Amino acid sequence: MPFGTTLRELLELAGGVLSGRRLRAVLLGGAAGSFTTPEDLDLPLTFEDTRAAGTTLGSGVVVAIDEQVDIGSLLMVIAAFMRDESCGQCVPCRVGTVRQEEALARLVCGRTRGTVQDELALIAEIGEAMRDASICGLGQTASSAIESAIGRLGIFSGGAPA
Repeated sequence: MPFGTTLRELLELAGGVLSGRRLRAVLLGGAAGSFTTPEDLDLPLTFEDTRAAGTTLGSGVVVAIDEQVDIGSLLMVIAAFMRDESCGQCVPCRVGTVRQEEALARLVCGRTRGTVQDELALIAEIGEAMRDASICGLGQTASSAIESAIGRLGIFSGGAPA
């Protein structure tokens, strides 16, 4: 697709979501990307426009998610992928990806240490440390999808997985 194609046009060309289902979110840029909402469907897919919208084209992956997808489980897959892909060379990523996955697992299963807000604050703190101190792009983006699901989709607002 040429740059400037909107997210809506791309999804329509791909066939959209299954009949009778509602689009809930789109993950742009793959596991190191971020989520958008159905309100973002007219977003032109360019580096400049996605950056201005607070998201990224990343690797070019576009995943359409309907209301039947368990986003908590999807985030666990992403967290496990980031943990597995960490080379272990730097502490922020080596430890951060493990701790991120552990905090996310507690949220998903509803067995938090402290409150949901405590766990969300921990995930944000881990993400900040990985972004600021990791040697490579993997560590710097390992929390992107998870933090965008929390912030944009409100996945754990109210204390339950969305």
